[in-house]
Amino acid sequence: MTKEKHIRPPSPCNCTNMRRASRALTQFYDKLLEPSGLKGTQYSLLSHMKRLGPLTMNELSDAIRLERTTLVRNLKLLQKMGLVEINEEENSRARIVHLTDKGQEFLVAAVPHWLQAQQAVEEMFTPEEFSVLKKALQKIEAIDH
Repeated sequence: MTKEKHIRPPSPCNCTNMRRASRALTQFYDKLLEPSGLKGTQYSLLSHMKRLGPLTMNELSDAIRLERTTLVRNLKLLQKMGLVEINEEENSRARIVHLTDKGQEFLVAAVPHWLQAQQAVEEMFTPEEFSVLKKALQKIEAIDH
C-alpha cells in the first residue's frame, strides 16, 4: 500500500497560503542543503554577507529586510558554528558582522546543493509561469514599502 501525499486545499486567506508555500519551500531547500551543514536561511544570510561585506547589525538588517531580533538570533548560531564574527566597532556601540574563512568554506560547499534546489523549483514551472511568479513575489515583497 503506497502512502499518498495529502495536499491541502487552498485556504481563502492569501496570507495563510503564502505561509504554507513558504514553509514548504523552506523545508525543500533545507533538505537539499542538509549535506552542506547549512539550512536555507543560513545559506541566504551567509551569501548576503559575502556579497555585502562587513556591515553593522543595523545595516545588515536593513539590507536584507530581516527584523533585527531575528537577525541576531540567526547570527548567534552562525557565530557558535564559527562561520561569522561579530566585533565591536571602536568608539561606537555598533557591532560589525563579517564572514569567517570557515563561513566562506561552508558557503562554497553549499552552492551546488543550493543550485540543485534552485533548478528543481524553476523546473516546476514553465519559463513564463516562473517569470510571472517572480514578478508577483516582488510585488508582494514591496507591500510594506
